[in-house]
Amino acid sequence: MKFKRIHAGMLGAVALAFSASAQTEAAPEVQTVAADSAAIAPDPLSSAAAVYATFHGDVTDIKQNSFKSSNDIQNALKNLGGQNSEQLTRGWMAYSALVASQNPEFRAAVRDIEGFYGKDVFVRGLQNDVRYARSLNGGNSAVKSALTAGKADSARLTATAAFVKEQAYSLQGAGWAKGKVGDSGAIATSLRAASLTGRPARSEMVSAFTAPGIDTVLVSAGSNGAPSIWENVSSAASAIRVPDVKGALGINNSRIASGKEPIADQIATLAAYRVIGSGGAAAAPMQSAMTEKQTAGCLNMAQLNLQQCVAAAHQHFEVPFCIGEHALADVGRCISKVSQ
Repeated sequence: MKFKRIHAGMLGAVALAFSASAQTEAAPEVQTVAADSAAIAPDPLSSAAAVYATFHGDVTDIKQNSFKSSNDIQNALKNLGGQNSEQLTRGWMAYSALVASQNPEFRAAVRDIEGFYGKDVFVRGLQNDVRYARSLNGGNSAVKSALTAGKADSARLTATAAFVKEQAYSLQGAGWAKGKVGDSGAIATSLRAASLTGRPARSEMVSAFTAPGIDTVLVSAGSNGAPSIWENVSSAASAIRVPDVKGALGINNSRIASGKEPIADQIATLAAYRVIGSGGAAAAPMQSAMTEKQTAGCLNMAQLNLQQCVAAAHQHFEVPFCIGEHALADVGRCISKVSQ
């Protein structure tokens, strides 16, 4: 099976490489694209999506490593519990829009209208009617691709939550895990303070989402049956890769849940902004369209529940349950509510 890989360079030089894991296929030539970092300043969608990517990088670290000490538990708690609900929502909305923007029929429709009326007029149309973008050819299919990617992410969070919560039971036999947490109330207060500020995106993730060729990763993310693109992305990763799924953007079974139509409309609107570019008149409305109160409220409640759970913990082995249930499973439920 082929993999597409985006390498993010710390100095702005980005290499797009395609490698083959199947022994029967020869590895294609690596193509390198160098760019001045000032010339590829992050657009609002890429910057926001990098926050969501950073969260999933932390999830990977927890998924791939069992807790070996109380410090491991506290680090996981700090990383996942320190997310700001509004920033994480904007990141999820941005990522969803980036996936939706890959639909070829939708992209063609957006470009046709932009070419006929001009960018400024088209932007005003998107601002005046949030339902407009999804009504374009391919708009509904584009959003469904984003929902498919969200389902994969939600399933990944649910599976990781189960792994983490199991450790709340298995660690009861470890001497260090039976030790006292200490001032659990102070830990919960610290989590609350951290969540108000939020966890910044890692520079590697910002570079990856501004890299030439990132669309070749995102086009497969919305494919029916494709795994979450974050499976192999750790917090320190310099690459994002996904299987080269055949029939990308084919028919999928995702449906928009009742009452979630406005969120689907916002995703389509953001995807349209992505297609026409974030400069000029599109910059400010793009920022506004990433704000989504329902999901942000859901994530904020998950954080409050996490803080309350931690405040009630007495021994180290109790904390993984809090992490699994509220910092992982609850988040998965929040981002999956748009689809059914």
